[in-house]
This record gives sequence, structure tokens and C-alpha cells, in this order.
Amino acid sequence: MFSVNQAILLFFIYSVLGWLWETVYCSLKDKKFDYRGFLTGPYCPIYGFGVVSVLYFVEPYQNNIVLLYVYSAVLVTVLEYLTSYVLEKAFHATWWDYHDVPLNINGRIAIPISLFWGLACVFVVKIVQPEVMLFVDLLERHFGLILPIIIIVVMVSDLIYTVVNMVAFRQAMVAWSKEIDKAKAEISQQFALERQKSHDKQVISQTELLQKLREKRGELTHLPRLNFNQRRMLQNFNRLKVKNIDSMDELRDVIKQARHKNN
Repeated sequence: MFSVNQAILLFFIYSVLGWLWETVYCSLKDKKFDYRGFLTGPYCPIYGFGVVSVLYFVEPYQNNIVLLYVYSAVLVTVLEYLTSYVLEKAFHATWWDYHDVPLNINGRIAIPISLFWGLACVFVVKIVQPEVMLFVDLLERHFGLILPIIIIVVMVSDLIYTVVNMVAFRQAMVAWSKEIDKAKAEISQQFALERQKSHDKQVISQTELLQKLREKRGELTHLPRLNFNQRRMLQNFNRLKVKNIDSMDELRDVIKQARHKNN
């Protein structure tokens, strides 16, 4: 089995590889560059935890493809569910949602996704891990304990920054959402008065309502400005949901237009 140093290096390498996979996949799917990951740096710890857990706990079954596949799928699925639950409880937000995927559980996990993770784990254990282990041995010989310590310091610092940043992000989203709702209420009231004065009783269309909202967005520039990581969260996680905010898509559009106006 692995030493502590090797486990840290493996965790970091697979966190980076997971970030690369997710960033490339989502960028191709969305036809734009998506900088993925909960943390600021180019790594996704859930992949590091997932692969290291599989390598450790499923090690006795690595020579049995069927058991390796089944146990890996179960282990990674449990980790995905727990991660989703903890993130939601800690930050009152969700980063992924499988409600539109068949056989899902609370939108946190879904059987088709779990089956894919099982295949991915088999590929990693059988094909990728032997090569990665050679690289880990090389790093350990050249850097010893220094590199694992640097990795821990960098990632813990990133985690602390991200937690503080996410608290501010949620507060900013709530503030923006309240102002947008206020603006929409004022516009709707204005339209109601115009309809009462109109002799032909013409009904204001939804298109006109949206146009008026766009015109009023310029008045929202006094609200909190988002930093790079907060904008990244908002723009690159299409399924991101924040508790008590109904329309994240509208919020994205408003903040994007306000930012361009300021620039």
C-alpha cells in the first residue's frame, strides 16, 4: 500500500487530472471555456479522494474486473452523494443536479452516472495508475517530503479562501436577487398603470416587459461586484442553485450585462 507522502501525491495528481477531464468535457459540451472546480486552483479534490479511496479500499479486488467495477461504482457514488450533501448544507447551494437523469436519488446521484464512474475507475486502476505510480516514485525521489507539504499548504489555503469567498458570494447573490425582484415589481406596476390609461386596453407583451427590465438594469450597478472566482462559479456552473433564489439564469444575465456596462 502507499506511504503518506505517496497518498498525498496521488491525491493531488488525480485531483488535477479530474479537473482537466471535467474542464475539457464541460467546455466541449458548452462550446466555451469552462474553468471547473469548487476551489480556485486547477484541481478537483473529489476526484483525488475518489481515486485514492478506490485504490485503497478496493485493492483486494483489483484482479477481479467485475468486483473492481461494482465496488468502485458504489464507493464513488457514496462519495458523490456525501459531497453534494455537505456542500449544500455548508453553503446553501448545489453545484450539480441529476433530477433530469433517470434513476436519480434526490438529484445528487444517478444510476447511469454511477455506472460510468465504475468504468472510469476500472480504466484508471488498470491503465492509468501504473504510469502515475512511476511518476509518483520519481517525484518522491527528487522532492521527498517538501512537495507533499507544499501541496497541503496550497490546497488548505485555497480551501480557506474558497469558504470565505463562498459566504460572500451567497450574500451577493441574495442582494442582487432582491434588487431584481424589486425592479420587476416596479416595472409591472408601471405597465399596469399604462394599461389603465390605454383606451384600446392593449396588453403589454412579455417581450416588452423584458425590454423594460433590461433598461432598468443600469440602476443595479451599486450592488456588490463579483471577483474572478465568484464570476467563475456563476458562469461556468450552469446547474448551480442558491437557496431562496428562484432564477439563477436571469441573475447571470443581469450581472453579466451590468459588468459589461461598468467596463
